[in-house]
Amino acid sequence: MFPEPPTPVNPSTFRPRRFTTKRVWNWMRLVVGLIGLVIITYYVSEEDSLLETILGVDLLLVFFALSLNLIATFVKTMRWWLVLKASDITISPQRLFGTYLVGSFFTQFMPGSSIGGDAMRMMEMGADSGRMLMSVSSVLVERAIGLITIFVSASLILLLLPNEGLMTEIYFFVYAITVVGVVGLVVLRFGWFIEPMMRILRRIRLGKVAEKLKTLSEALQGQLGHSRMLLNMIVLSFIANACTMSAAYIGLLAVDAVVPYFSFIPLIALTVAIELVPISPGSLGLREAAYVAFLTGILGVSESQSLTTALIVRGIGFTIGLLGGFVFIARAIEGNKVRQTSGVTRG
Repeated sequence: MFPEPPTPVNPSTFRPRRFTTKRVWNWMRLVVGLIGLVIITYYVSEEDSLLETILGVDLLLVFFALSLNLIATFVKTMRWWLVLKASDITISPQRLFGTYLVGSFFTQFMPGSSIGGDAMRMMEMGADSGRMLMSVSSVLVERAIGLITIFVSASLILLLLPNEGLMTEIYFFVYAITVVGVVGLVVLRFGWFIEPMMRILRRIRLGKVAEKLKTLSEALQGQLGHSRMLLNMIVLSFIANACTMSAAYIGLLAVDAVVPYFSFIPLIALTVAIELVPISPGSLGLREAAYVAFLTGILGVSESQSLTTALIVRGIGFTIGLLGGFVFIARAIEGNKVRQTSGVTRG
């Protein structure tokens, strides 16, 4: 049920992996995403001056947005570090930051892999700490807190600063996701419904899965039971979200489009919700369509500016992913040297 730590591959015994159903599905998702991106780009370029908008992007503002995203990544790393510390797992923030970047690399550039960014973080942390279960639950807790605070932020903005230009359905959707997220976190904290689920799994002869589910639930309850840690995580989440959302807004400013900041944030939260649908890797094509639909349809930004903003956000994600790729290669080289040194020592 849980991913195992990565093991070295012996080149003499390596055989190409067959295209399993899961791998075929992953590559199909990539094709779907690319087709969606081509369609939305063609549609916008037909209706608006897309190339002219792209060439007019303010690169200094894009660099500023990239810097904010890197800051947000480090803040998320510290949020993850708090969970691990509460579980008595001691890993340096520098190592965790590199692991977070490696996760971004797998999210952005490994669409045909069965290992996503979060799964890669679980695997690498499990290998570093030797405690796979706690590593899995720490990533789940860190990710859940991050997503929930995004919608809490959007809900507070809509509640305190209502915008007449936004449809009632948007208010309802953001509030609904916020409530569902908070309730879901409470359920995880107290382990409700775990026993009935275990009984069902045992009846269909999945007893081992039931036991792992129970163990994971206990780990989640333990990590979510640290009230001070949760408070610190929530504060860090709001900071990370402010950096990420502000970076997206700066991307909009880079294409010379100006809209109210507090009207923009709830729409970004909606985009995040849409990106959770696993249609394509990294929400390729889906994110771009959502930006055009929301920014153009609701805030009146031109289609070319909306799409270019989405492309800037994706380009920033690719850049951070590339940094993670360099970290991944550096760690692989370091691991090979260690294994070779160990082999020479034993010889």
